[in-house]
Amino acid sequence: MTGNVASQITGDDIISELIRNADAGCFKVRYTILVPCIFNVYLHPRDHDLIQPVADLIREEAVRALKEHLSDLNKPRTARPFGKRFATTGEPRPEYKILEKHWMIQFHSDQEERLRPGEIEIYSELGSARQKDFGAGAMTTFITRHPAGDSVTVAGSGESAHDQALARAVLARVRYRDSGMDKTFVMTSEEIVIGRGGKAVWVDLKLEGPADVSREHCRIRRDPKTGTFFIRDLSQFGTTVNGAAIPNSVERVEGGETVDRNREVLLPSPARITLADVCTLEFEAEP
Repeated sequence: MTGNVASQITGDDIISELIRNADAGCFKVRYTILVPCIFNVYLHPRDHDLIQPVADLIREEAVRALKEHLSDLNKPRTARPFGKRFATTGEPRPEYKILEKHWMIQFHSDQEERLRPGEIEIYSELGSARQKDFGAGAMTTFITRHPAGDSVTVAGSGESAHDQALARAVLARVRYRDSGMDKTFVMTSEEIVIGRGGKAVWVDLKLEGPADVSREHCRIRRDPKTGTFFIRDLSQFGTTVNGAAIPNSVERVEGGETVDRNREVLLPSPARITLADVCTLEFEAEP
């Protein structure tokens, strides 16, 4: 581990990521846009220990920032990326709101060794239970991940650097069912790893599926120059896209070792990805 102060997490880092997660997880009904209000924040054990003495203060200021952000979203402004994303011609401007009476933020220490110092992983939900007024579907879980030392510099054009970065942050969404719940993973990096994961195997989208799903089952990559998506199968029991099996990228060589040949195929949008015939993911690139 490094003792570099630049990589040390701050309360402001956490609050910024909470707001980014809340924005990414917005869900439009018709006259309402729901904003996530339940957040579970995972930190590297070192960072978790670091913030413990001031966790209540971070939580208090985070709630204040989220309330201010919600109020700001409801102001009549035209240059917001969310207004553009959810705008519907001829309809009244929808109201941003939360389902619960209070914002809920919990901090957790990463015990699975998934995160490095300075990294933040946030799981958020629209509400704690199903709401009849907003449809019968299960609540969606949105996940964002803040890499250590990540920074964004954007030239001003009437919007803040945060707003401009957010407008391009969500690259794709992966919808799936896991542990009896419908969930959505928000892809915000150029490549993600999908699988069951483990202490020695990092994955971005962690599935609680059967052992047929490999610890590192497949990778989805976006070419930043063209915006085209590709998928690579790294599993034992295979991956299909829209019902067609894709080639396995891993080969076993002399001595029993395995080598990744980096074989990937085009991933259309939308696409149905099936892992080992036991788990289905609905992939869709963000327009």
